[in-house]
Amino acid sequence: MNVDQMIYDTAISQGFTPTSAKLIIAQARFESDDYKSTNFKQRNSTSGMKFVGQPKAKKSEKPSPEGDYYAVYDSVQDAIDDKIIRLYNITRGGVTPQQLKDSKTPEDFAMLLKKRGYYGFGKYGTVEGNKEQNIYASGMKKKLLLINIKEIINNVTTTIVKNKNTTLLIVGVIFLATSFYLVKKHNINL
Repeated sequence: MNVDQMIYDTAISQGFTPTSAKLIIAQARFESDDYKSTNFKQRNSTSGMKFVGQPKAKKSEKPSPEGDYYAVYDSVQDAIDDKIIRLYNITRGGVTPQQLKDSKTPEDFAMLLKKRGYYGFGKYGTVEGNKEQNIYASGMKKKLLLINIKEIINNVTTTIVKNKNTTLLIVGVIFLATSFYLVKKHNINL
């Protein structure tokens, strides 16, 4: 199972750019210790999400160290859907889904998540919040180097499907030009 690819494909399907989709992968890798954390192994959670009544999750049996409960998912894809399709498609803390989708850097993404109240205990704009934000962005930067996706194949396939008439026209022109060239080169009379 290529979790990076699952996250990327889900994010792209929800309108995230290739760059912002990679930032979500970096975030998941950072939060799950490269998919080796207890939350990932025992709860299928790519991000250690807490249970807040989300439809695709159940409450963990034991409380978290903070006294609340973790979300437990039937599959990794359910956890991915919970974060990308449910959570990232609502406005929180004044941060819209489109702002997340337009993120270009780990610093920008970490700042938007902090504004949304997604991680840490420090409030956005405070000394503690800024420190947490810098740590989060730094952790994401390191994880960007580990991403394992087949982006080129997905993007080419999407482009071909979206532009099939244009693609057929280009292929037709290339075919005709090649045929004309071969006829002229070999002095074939038609």
